[in-house]
Amino acid sequence: MTARRAVVVSGSGRYADPWHPFGKTSAALAEIARELGWEAEVRPSEPASLLDLGGVDVVVVNSGGGDPDAPPAPDAAWAQAHAALGRFVSAGGGLLGVHTAANTFSDWPAWPSVLGGRWVRGESWHPERSLATFEAVPGTANHPLLAGIDPPVGLPALTDTPCITCFDERYSRLTLAAASEPVLRHELGEAYETCAWTLGRVVYDGLGHDARSYESAARRRFVANALQFVAAR
Repeated sequence: MTARRAVVVSGSGRYADPWHPFGKTSAALAEIARELGWEAEVRPSEPASLLDLGGVDVVVVNSGGGDPDAPPAPDAAWAQAHAALGRFVSAGGGLLGVHTAANTFSDWPAWPSVLGGRWVRGESWHPERSLATFEAVPGTANHPLLAGIDPPVGLPALTDTPCITCFDERYSRLTLAAASEPVLRHELGEAYETCAWTLGRVVYDGLGHDARSYESAARRRFVANALQFVAAR
């Protein structure tokens, strides 16, 4: 049986930013794919990386919003690349958007509808990075994305739902498409914020700011589950 193939599109150029170590997090994502027995390639966020997706099963978007004071201008080459990714997803290709994927491709109006949501500048935000717990949204404990992820040890009185604990950012006030289905949430100020969702076979995973996030076994399991989920046909 032919191994699955994943391409990790890593933030660089117009989709890089000074806050996220995309090289390290993209390497971690590719490593998780290889642990599944997949072939995995990290490509820079350049148009050519999305124009050649023949034989690829899953595209992982791990790129950012660029310079917030100078949003990317329309570009013909990037317009072709965006359209190619859109066709890939429409044809059944798997898509996993990670962390700043909610804030990337701001020059592609259709991207939020492809991903199932977005980061809204001036509204979305996150507290300082910390050791944080992300729990299953009620009713999703048996979702394939949460397979093998257990409730926190020693806290049965607080929750019996699958949880991920890792050092990360807690993205908040993201805007979801009506058809998106929340899977993970975190508690902020006695309210819950959605930080991961599915849209058909597309997954958005709001975790993964830097390499410390991937030191969590539960976090890595979530990514592995997401790769398998979006690759299923």
